[in-house]
Amino acid sequence: MALAVAVALGTPAVAAARLETHTLRSGPIPMGGFNVALPKPEVPTPGVDGHIVRMSAALVDARGRRVTIRDVMLHHVVFRRRWSPRVRRDCTSSRGEAFYGTGEENQALRLPPGYGYRIRARDRWRMTAMLMSHSRRSLDVYVRYRVTVDTTSRLTPVRAYWLRAQGCTGPTSYTIAGAGAPGSTHFTRLRWRVPFSGRIVAAGGHLHGGAKDLSLFQPRCADRRLLGTPPYYGMPDHLYYRALPILHEPGPVETGYFLSGAGIPVEKGETLTLTAAYEAERPRPRVMAVMHVYVAHEERSPRGCEPLPADRRELRRHRRVRTAPPAVTVPLTGIDARGRTYTITTPPWPLTPLGDGAVVGVGDAGFVPPYISLPAGARVTWRFPSATRHNVTFASGPRAIGTATLANGAQASLRLAEPGRYQLFCYLHPVTMHQVIDVGGVAIRR
Repeated sequence: MALAVAVALGTPAVAAARLETHTLRSGPIPMGGFNVALPKPEVPTPGVDGHIVRMSAALVDARGRRVTIRDVMLHHVVFRRRWSPRVRRDCTSSRGEAFYGTGEENQALRLPPGYGYRIRARDRWRMTAMLMSHSRRSLDVYVRYRVTVDTTSRLTPVRAYWLRAQGCTGPTSYTIAGAGAPGSTHFTRLRWRVPFSGRIVAAGGHLHGGAKDLSLFQPRCADRRLLGTPPYYGMPDHLYYRALPILHEPGPVETGYFLSGAGIPVEKGETLTLTAAYEAERPRPRVMAVMHVYVAHEERSPRGCEPLPADRRELRRHRRVRTAPPAVTVPLTGIDARGRTYTITTPPWPLTPLGDGAVVGVGDAGFVPPYISLPAGARVTWRFPSATRHNVTFASGPRAIGTATLANGAQASLRLAEPGRYQLFCYLHPVTMHQVIDVGGVAIRR
């Protein structure tokens, strides 16, 4: 764990305001050789009493220079303050409150003037992140985060709610089955019961490739749309689409960020609907649809359906973007003798025909056998004999399939009913562990 703090006193916009910007970092995190890291450390805090009014995060090297995805991608990062709420409600946790996060969209936490997220000098924070190496060379990286704190006590505090479209408990991701008609949409909805009356003053979003929209609706007011954090995708020449290996479908380069000083009033106990929309034609594993909602609490909030605030706005950084999700097929990526990555276009291994009950080893030697054929409807079992953890991750195919990360003799089985070619890899070892399964021929009768 490393820590660097730089405190700068801001020029107050109003009398008695005092802003301190703290630059901190967590690391080093060893990256290289196309590895994936999932750090979950306790991290430094500003160490002051006050209110966060702005926060951002980025990857840097030991000298503080930005690290781009040519070397390492910060797929996502979430900061949690260890805190136990007195009242448990929907989408709250006894383990801590997630108050800021971002990913490929590189979104900052911003709050309107007069509002802040309250912190204490004695607070303890934990960070959860996923980092992906896009380079053979070794590099120690750090998650650097900048926190601007107003140390006065005059701000209106907000609470942070981490809403997930597939539900606030259980897995943090879900699967889009695919096979929808061209242009079709897959919807996932969360009905969130608001725990306290107040006003929504800010909201951000985290989405994966294939996302079309993420919006919050108010059923009691004719199901009106309150706000959204829509995705914006990079242009075809963007680095996201050129860096190899592609470990997952590239996500948006930005999501819209909602901000309003007046705020949108909500009532304690009312239900709001978070709706995530993804393109439904193509299968997608492990997608996310997370909205970070910041609510300033009030004892009472208007019971009617007053007009949405006139000062509401959506913040954006990029202007040259695509609003529709581009079609991107995740390839299998190999590495040649000179250490250069390349796309595997045809299976370079001999074909092994297998039948129902096929068994594939997933270990330090890779997938054994790596290229197999099965009749439609056959069951395949992946066995993980080594102590080293591996997984089966979907790259492309007619249906999204895969396994958890397993080891020490564990196994996982699936029945492959849909004919077609399935391309798979281990996302912890993406350039050395691949499998291709051709499903077709005579279907198994049951």
